[in-house]
Amino acid sequence: MSKMWWAMGALAVPALVAAPAAAAVGTNVRFEIDQPFRIGEHGYDAGVIAVQNVSAYTPSTAMLEVWVNDECLGMMPAYLSGQVDGSGPAEALFRRDQEGRLQLTGFQLSGQPNGAVYRFR
Repeated sequence: MSKMWWAMGALAVPALVAAPAAAAVGTNVRFEIDQPFRIGEHGYDAGVIAVQNVSAYTPSTAMLEVWVNDECLGMMPAYLSGQVDGSGPAEALFRRDQEGRLQLTGFQLSGQPNGAVYRFR
């Protein structure tokens, strides 16, 4: 019986280690933005956005640390919203707010063989 529990444990550990990678693969990216933009309530004239993986909350949700111009804004959840063609560079995704500023809504990562789109809510 103890051998069976040991075998189950040996199989569970790699699964637990691999699961966070499913949601967080490749989430250490930087974007240079040359227009006014917003992240939440924070507004900027221009700058560099850095998104860094902290951990995976679930296989489809990553907890990310968001930085702008070397200032940490805190952790934000990013939700996996789809797969994309794996070629091309990482891209920040924006919409325009009522004032005409870009509002960060997510980012797209290239991957092997497929990339992923993550959205902030």
